[in-house]
Amino acid sequence: MYEVRSPTLRIQPVAAGARIEESTRSGRHFVLVVGQERQPISAALALKLEREGHIRPLIRWSGKTLWMSNT
Repeated sequence: MYEVRSPTLRIQPVAAGARIEESTRSGRHFVLVVGQERQPISAALALKLEREGHIRPLIRWSGKTLWMSNT
């Protein structure tokens, strides 16, 4: 479990099962999905989470990537 911080989002802690969706159709847009809640996050935060090993890409389809939590 870890804490995610951004100007518009603070989910503490993010548990296993959280996921991030990436859409590249009109630029790179990332959305953190926890249960029924969806919050936009920055590409920089998504990249940081991936580099630190907190998330991993699960599947890519029609311009979107589904990222899963590694915790």
